[in-house]
Amino acid sequence: MDENTILFLIAIVGCFVGLGGWLSGRDKRIVGDAEWRGAINGKLDAILGIDKRVTALENEVKEHGKAIAKVEESAKSAHHRIDGMEEKE
Repeated sequence: MDENTILFLIAIVGCFVGLGGWLSGRDKRIVGDAEWRGAINGKLDAILGIDKRVTALENEVKEHGKAIAKVEESAKSAHHRIDGMEEKE
């Protein structure tokens, strides 16, 4: 084997070692990105779940407010009837 052939083989081996290192680094980066995205997606799902529950609670509070207004009107009407009955006596 002459000197050029040996240098060529060393260059080929170097290319394969470099390619292997690049692929290994890429795989690690992909795994890291997947973990990060999974964590972010989990947090977003939690936030959206909380948002839905807050919206449901707001609707429930509105319904309670309507019910309280009806009870207040009914109580006011009952007081007027009671006052009217007291005046007749």
